[in-house]
Amino acid sequence: MNKRVLIAVAVLIPLLVIGGILLEEETPSVPQDQTGETETPIETPTETPTEPSELESDYPKIASWLAKKEELIESGKPYDLVMAGWFTPEEAEQLRETNPDVILLAGLTTTWVWDNPDWMSFLVTVANYGMDTPVEINEDMYLHDAEGERCGFGWASEEWNQEEIWAMDPRDPEWFDLITTFYSVVLDQPQHDGIIVDMVVEKQYWCPEISDEEWLEATKDIYDTLAALNTENKLVIFNAGARLSDIDAYEEYFDGYLMENFMGDQLQTTYAEGLEAADSDYLVIYGVDTDDTGVEDYAKMRLGLTLSLLNDNTYFTYDFGPRDHGQAWWYPEYNVELGEPLGDYYESDGAYVREFENGYVVSAPNGATLSFDELLTDVTSGEQGTSFTVEAGDGRIYIR
Repeated sequence: MNKRVLIAVAVLIPLLVIGGILLEEETPSVPQDQTGETETPIETPTETPTEPSELESDYPKIASWLAKKEELIESGKPYDLVMAGWFTPEEAEQLRETNPDVILLAGLTTTWVWDNPDWMSFLVTVANYGMDTPVEINEDMYLHDAEGERCGFGWASEEWNQEEIWAMDPRDPEWFDLITTFYSVVLDQPQHDGIIVDMVVEKQYWCPEISDEEWLEATKDIYDTLAALNTENKLVIFNAGARLSDIDAYEEYFDGYLMENFMGDQLQTTYAEGLEAADSDYLVIYGVDTDDTGVEDYAKMRLGLTLSLLNDNTYFTYDFGPRDHGQAWWYPEYNVELGEPLGDYYESDGAYVREFENGYVVSAPNGATLSFDELLTDVTSGEQGTSFTVEAGDGRIYIR
């Protein structure tokens, strides 16, 4: 699979964050959500901004990438990290009712626009909040090839009923102003603990008419501006796509990153790369999914979950895939109360093991048979014993 296709499948579309995200203004129309219902505009919050939540939380740490917010709220599950295009104060309050320490990150991208009317309306309306002269998306903002055609990602699909995604020109001053103003509004909202930036790339693969050096320089200018706007030092998470090495030219601009389609067929990252990624000061989110099949692979889910429990700077999410993120899927293993870790992870029979106050986590990419000196219960199977075999590509949690 070539890089263009790999990048295309890595793009994340916030499908269900369009409705209910506009700030109250006199003239803009309010986009509809995917059910066709128009939500009531909200006033800009005026209360004193809250301090961002501490990154430490109970284990496991469950995230949602491009969350379907209504599903998460209705589920009543205590998510630890939720990422979406926007959160209303009401949505934030509801999510914090189930987990007061939940971290809420909002944002879109600096790289592309999705040719979807509701998505466009959301971006432009938020970016124009408080502006005397509204700015619209215009043709000069797009990257164009030698024939003057827009440069697309190849995302359009009749099968998925999804429109094309177009690359934007980071050198264009109007695009620069629009996207940085969008993030300025997002950062100003006290219900947001930080921002997300999707589809971050050091090199663009869509138009030879812009050099890698031009792309990098202009994109860094955008991130310099976002850093200056982030006066409260809120959390900044980038979607790295596959690996940190794909975005490390911007290392000064972010606090953590998402590994999308982790251990998946589309981006081809490995367990070993994920384990290595956690050996850093960055917050790392393992985004495991079904590779857009909808077939839930419970062993793979558990392998990613237990990997995320080997370190303290890691979160885990499991969903459908790049074509449709953010489902409120919840598994029995998520409900475990492990308590605090009692030390670092160690290797045993080729597996990685970490002890917690209330039990053990075993992550076994190659399989393992382990014995313990106390009676434990396998959370997944309910089996009790002192010796357990974990199949290759699986992970298990054992509780005292």
